[in-house]
Parts: sequence; structure tokens; C-alpha cells
Amino acid sequence: MKFGVFYVLECRDHDFRRAYEEMLAQIAYAEQLGFDEVWLAEHHGSDYGSMPSPQVAAAAVAERTSRMRIGIAVSNLTFDWPVRVAEDYAMVDVLSNGRLDFGAGRGYQPGEFHNMGVGDRQDVSREVFDEALEIVRGLWSKRAGEPFSFHGKHFDLTEVDCRPTPVQRPTPPIYVASISPETFHLAAAQGYNLLVTPTLMTLPELNRLVVDIKRSLITSGRDPLSLDFPMNWQVHLADTTEEALANVAEPLSWYYRHVLDLVPSGPRAPHTYERYAELVAASEEAGGPTLDGLRDAGVVYAGDPAGLVAEIETLYEETGLQHLICWMRIGGLAHEKVLHSLELFAEHVLPRFRDRPPVVPRALRAEVAAIH
Repeated sequence: MKFGVFYVLECRDHDFRRAYEEMLAQIAYAEQLGFDEVWLAEHHGSDYGSMPSPQVAAAAVAERTSRMRIGIAVSNLTFDWPVRVAEDYAMVDVLSNGRLDFGAGRGYQPGEFHNMGVGDRQDVSREVFDEALEIVRGLWSKRAGEPFSFHGKHFDLTEVDCRPTPVQRPTPPIYVASISPETFHLAAAQGYNLLVTPTLMTLPELNRLVVDIKRSLITSGRDPLSLDFPMNWQVHLADTTEEALANVAEPLSWYYRHVLDLVPSGPRAPHTYERYAELVAASEEAGGPTLDGLRDAGVVYAGDPAGLVAEIETLYEETGLQHLICWMRIGGLAHEKVLHSLELFAEHVLPRFRDRPPVVPRALRAEVAAIH
């Protein structure tokens, strides 16, 4: 199994220098402790996230690490010119000597679309995203100096090029952020790896979607282990469950109040974002997110290491979990508490699963056995 850390870089007090320094220090320490990777998120114009250019942060991470892979979760392809995106992240792959994992998404916060001057794109963001990702992949996979052309509905390119080319050929690993069932199926059908998270759904819902996708791979004659399904999970460890809950109660409350104000909601939610509006409505109907409710739904794990080991054992058997990304700096959680959580994970959790081989989810093992 592989384990990573994740940063959206919430910065509630607007001390951005401190936030960046803490993030880079935590990442370097995570590599020292044995974590395999770090994932960086792009966000614009709110306290929710202070990393508008993950490619800049990734270059800084490349200089401060030597072994960790550097993942992007995600680059919002609807906000930028895709040739520039391809160039920037190819440069990251070169500077890191081939350690880039490229995650892509279409964005979901209406305020960000407005902030980036593309508010008119959100209704067609899935079309824009599909074309942009095809362009990025095409620019990376061709030879340097070979012209590339693309003629689509939203982008029209004639004989353009990309410098540099990535170290990883034909492309760095590509991941697609997946929340709606439609995105799960579309991305898997196109052969992309999937970035999944229970942040905007319950953990049982996520598990069902992952198992369904792996079943569809089997049905189409593909190996259910052929696609990578990293799960990004909000995790906080402390010496006792009581201490962990006390540490995260306020940061988690801030985070969920903030994110529910930012996602598409109500009857005017943009086309193809109806899933988000349903989630907001369900949360409001339940009286809003609470720490107990989030824990019961499996959206967040806050507790001691032994409890987390048991949770991961279940996920390993039931969904074939083989790749876990830990979101530990939840809501701008205090630096020293994040460091201690990383230490506890490295000491008590990581050694239990490091050598676990990939497995097919329990519900699908009979189907795989029948095929073989």
C-alpha cells in the first residue's frame, strides 16, 4: 500500500508566509517519516485554499524532497489555457526527475469560476475539461518538435508545441477527480486513474461507487487492479480519541461551514453540478454537519492509531484500498498537532500496511475467480 499527505492550504488568518512554511516543513518531515507522496490542490479567491498555482508549490517541494512523488489534486483545467498547463507541469516533472502525478478536475465552486473570469464556462465545464485534458495528454505524449493540432468546440490549436517534455513517457500518470457517479464511469472508461474522497459523500457511498467501477472493469475484460484509486481522507491522530476530537472539533466545523457555502447549491446550480446541490440540501435537512455525524458517515477519522488501523483493514478488504492520501492539516489545524499526527501514523499505522499487496474487493473475488 502507498500513503500520502494532502494540502488544500486553508489560511484563515491570512498569514500566507507562515502557511507555506508550515506546509513545506510538514511535507519534508512526512518524507523523512516514510510517506510516499504529497498531493497539492488548486483553489482561488477564498480562505478555503491558498494555493492558486500548485505547479509553483510543486517546484518548491521538488527542491525540498528527494524521494516522494508529487501529486496534483487537482489542476482545474477549465481555468487555464491547456498548452500553458502542459508546459508548467512538464517542467515540474523535469525538475523533480520524473516524480509528478498529474491530477485534473473541472472545478466546482462558482466563486472560483467568477474569480478567474470564466463564469460563463461552468455550465459547459465538462466539455471544456475533456478537451483540455486531451490537449495536455497529446502535447506530453508526442516527440519534442513534432507539431500538435487540436480542433474542438472550445479550443482550436494548429501546430503548437510544448517545451520541455516530461521525463515520464509517454506521460506522467494521469488522475481525474471523481465525485459524481457520471465522472467515475467516464474517467474509468477512458483509462484514467481516479482520485476519490468521502469529503462530499459518505464513506459507504464512496465504497459502493469504487466497487461498481471495479465490477465494470471486470465486465469489460479489464483487470480491476489496472486503475489506481487513491482515496483522500481527512485524518487526525492523537494519543487518545478524546484528545483527537478536541483538536479537530473547531477546525472541522469551520471547514464544513465554509465549503458548503462555496459549492453549487439551490435550483440555480449550474448544469452537471446537480449532485453538489443535492449534497448541500441533504446536509441542511439534517441540521448541518456535526463532528459526530461526520465520523458516523466515515467522512473523517479522528481518533487513536489503533482505531485507524481497524478502519483501514476494513477498507482494504471491502474496497481493495491500496492507496490512501491523508488530509491532516484540516481547516488550518495547528502545526504541532499535524506533526504529531504524522508521527503517530508513521509509527503505528504505516508499518502495518506497507507490504500489503493489491487485492480485489471482497464482493468481487468470486467473479474474478470465475473468470480465471
